[in-house]
Amino acid sequence: MLFALLFACDMPQPPQQAAKPEKPACDVDINKLAGTSWVYSKPQPAGPNKPDASARLRFRDDGGKLLADYTAGSQGSVYNYTCTVAPSGIATCLETKPNTEGFCKAYASVHDGVCDPAAIAPIAGVSIEDATKAAEAVNKELKALKPKEKEQQRKVDNSPNNKIRGKFLVAVDKASCQLTLQDKYQTMVDGKLNELENAIGAGKFQKAEAEYIWEGCEDPDSAWAPDASDNHSAVQAPGTVKFSAMLQKKEKGGPGCTYSADTWVDWVKGPGGIASTDDPKWGPRFDVSIPLSEKGRHVVYFDRSKTCDGKTERIGLTCAMVRVE
Repeated sequence: MLFALLFACDMPQPPQQAAKPEKPACDVDINKLAGTSWVYSKPQPAGPNKPDASARLRFRDDGGKLLADYTAGSQGSVYNYTCTVAPSGIATCLETKPNTEGFCKAYASVHDGVCDPAAIAPIAGVSIEDATKAAEAVNKELKALKPKEKEQQRKVDNSPNNKIRGKFLVAVDKASCQLTLQDKYQTMVDGKLNELENAIGAGKFQKAEAEYIWEGCEDPDSAWAPDASDNHSAVQAPGTVKFSAMLQKKEKGGPGCTYSADTWVDWVKGPGGIASTDDPKWGPRFDVSIPLSEKGRHVVYFDRSKTCDGKTERIGLTCAMVRVE
């Protein structure tokens, strides 16, 4: 019996399975969004979602106020929003620029061409003084229009497609550790405020991993994708595509100045420190070759600078868009 007990104690025990590591909890907090950046997780016809940087979003803190920069699917614009977070865990972000004149014109389109500042102030969320200034400017502008111009103006301003002010709602999806966003815009139809679905609609946004640009490009005239004749070729085959940029006359410096440019490819940091060459037609010119294999629209920004007498000055952005087919 003693032998049996000793034998039983010496029996090998079955190996214990290692404990599975716990999935880390989502640390995204709706009250701590400042300093974070996000990109639209776009559904695909097949396979997993892919990040779409044409709709990118970042949050900033401004003295305790939550601000957001959002592109809403635009190829060249970045819109600024002011956000408030409700106890429900939903943040409401309204475009910071009230666009009071846009609301005024929409109101006037169904009120005999006249904007009433008292009616517009609460809609735009501005003071009566600011609404009065906007109304005075709009009423003067509309009064000067010819009859056919007035009719056309009323059709444009009283349309559901008249995007007056951007708005979005955002909440944290703890299950995926992403943001759920509802993209909207405000407009006025028949004198009433409406909120309609914007370009993205409802979608998920994942944390951004790339370094994106958060500045809009207002100059599409100084950059191009040159063909054999040095004209812009908007449609390109997959492969390496050449992009070029130049300077407008007012942007050029005097003799002895040098020029350089950094690039952003589909809003992501691209090749930098590109030195200019002297072009007989354009003067200082920047050229860069970018591999583009994915079909669809692509945008390249040039961020240009000049150095004169040892002092470097930023000139600013210019951009070109192509479609790869």
